[in-house]
Amino acid sequence: MFGYARLRLFDADSAEEAVQEAFLAAWRSRYSYLGDSSERTWLIGILRHKVLDAITDRTRKRQAEAAIEIDHETSPEFSRGRFVEFPHRWGGWVDGIEIRLALTAALETLPDQMRQAVVLREIDGLSGRVVCEILGISETNLWTLVHRAKTRLRVCLGEHFETE
Repeated sequence: MFGYARLRLFDADSAEEAVQEAFLAAWRSRYSYLGDSSERTWLIGILRHKVLDAITDRTRKRQAEAAIEIDHETSPEFSRGRFVEFPHRWGGWVDGIEIRLALTAALETLPDQMRQAVVLREIDGLSGRVVCEILGISETNLWTLVHRAKTRLRVCLGEHFETE
């Protein structure tokens, strides 16, 4: 559970707090657990909501401190937030664990809001509307953040795997 939270919050203290809150919420609602799913699935579901709450709280605090800038960059590698041509040179020979570790390291280099946008949208698969509500941003800002994140991740992962 800590790993799940850490991947999404990128802060050990926040991840630990989210896990503790999830266990506390599970304890409080233990009598409402019907057993329709495994306990692990039930706990991860609770944790997912706690992580989203933490992201929402962090976003609200940051927005109170400063306005969000939107810069409309364009890049030939992407169209509508997707790769125009997937970088095939990574395919096949890259170990799944190795790519996960490299991706996690690359995600940690992104600014907080950019990282949250790409993790919620592309890794967790939440809809754009839901991500916008969680982060308190417009759709235009979301797609700008996701686009920039993908561009940076592509560069970072490309550098990592070109050196190996």
